[in-house]
Amino acid sequence: MPQNRLTVVLSDAAEHHVSGAMADREPAREPPREPDVQLAAMVPQSVKRAVRRRAEEEGTTVRSVLLRALKLAGIAEVDDAEIADRRVAAGALRSGIWRNQRR
Repeated sequence: MPQNRLTVVLSDAAEHHVSGAMADREPAREPPREPDVQLAAMVPQSVKRAVRRRAEEEGTTVRSVLLRALKLAGIAEVDDAEIADRRVAAGALRSGIWRNQRR
């Protein structure tokens, strides 16, 4: 069935209204992150060296290496956002750089 001009105009107006309404909405907020707690375990010195070496090779933190390993082993459900190295973002936030770039 061919569209007449009124249908096209109404369709375009509705699309514009919906896209405008979506632009006015605030982005969905992520649920608050679970607080970090300390976990200590005695391991052989060679294990500690291996974990630190891996973190250095990957340019990340020991925390990230361990969280990824726990996730891959199926021991814990860990979001990728938790595994990410947060040192740069935290330092930028403290220095004000992050806030200045977001304006």
